[in-house]
Amino acid sequence: MSYKSPFEPALLQRGAVLGALGDVSVALHFGDAGRESAALREDAGLVDLSWRGVIEMTGRDRVRFLHGMCTNDIKKLQPGQGCMAAVVNRQGKMVAEMIVYAAENALLLEMDRSNLQPTIDHLSRFLVADDVKLRISDAAVVGIWGRRAPLLLGLKETADFHFQMRESGVVARNRTIGPEGVHLLLPPAKSEEVARILAHGVVPAGFSAYESLRIEFGFPRWGADMDATLLPMEAALEPIAVSYTKGCYIGQEVIQRVKTYSEPPKMLVQLEGADAAIGDKIHAGTEEVGAVTSAIPTLALGIVRKEFKSPGAELTVAGKPARVRALPWQSRLV
Repeated sequence: MSYKSPFEPALLQRGAVLGALGDVSVALHFGDAGRESAALREDAGLVDLSWRGVIEMTGRDRVRFLHGMCTNDIKKLQPGQGCMAAVVNRQGKMVAEMIVYAAENALLLEMDRSNLQPTIDHLSRFLVADDVKLRISDAAVVGIWGRRAPLLLGLKETADFHFQMRESGVVARNRTIGPEGVHLLLPPAKSEEVARILAHGVVPAGFSAYESLRIEFGFPRWGADMDATLLPMEAALEPIAVSYTKGCYIGQEVIQRVKTYSEPPKMLVQLEGADAAIGDKIHAGTEEVGAVTSAIPTLALGIVRKEFKSPGAELTVAGKPARVRALPWQSRLV
């Protein structure tokens, strides 16, 4: 494994059982999955998001440049504000999904760690005389979810993805996988911040509990439910990551054409009812119409053809009945 979080020692002291997600070390669980899941839903649970990383973009042309390279409106962001967006290629396919944080002198791009260098490589190909510098930050990402999360961090009235820049790092509201949540972007020198938060009664939770809540809320994860073969709309990111009024950007023509003249040929949906496994085929009658991308007992996420994306559609997964549901996160963030 090539990446270990600076917070791993503190989590090992709390009983973390480690595993791997690609080439990243992750805390899988802390021995009590029920307690961990309950904390993330109802109280306050901390997850080391070691599979997420940060690109720092500086230079006087950074806002104009990124605005022309991604799907959302970066020019409208004021310092302390953030948004979701996707970097796409000329065919409209995703290079990376990301959260963009607008700081006073930089843009911080939080994304799946596997996309950090590919995104820098992609963006760098379009730099000509722009005053823009890109580097992989050493900041590590932590998530805290549960009803106490915004109160603990003082973000109760903050809009989603907006943030405060503190001495310890970035503290941003994030409700993508739960009713309340916060992302922290912390430099390794501030690793004691995790121990301090845990000392306030926050329960350490592992990747397994995180995935359970994420699938329950229906939010996609890079490498599971979305990848470089999809348009942002096919990963259900359109409501929070795509602006149709911002003007031109790389890939915009394709995305606008899909919006204007048709619809995405496939879509991420949530399925209830079947105990599915990742990779299980989804059928409508005898016709294969998609595949499962993430799964927990009685709930799954999957990519299906557009004809079968509507809530209430009756399908089968591995021969068992399943019904399409609306993605719960969209009712909170849209």
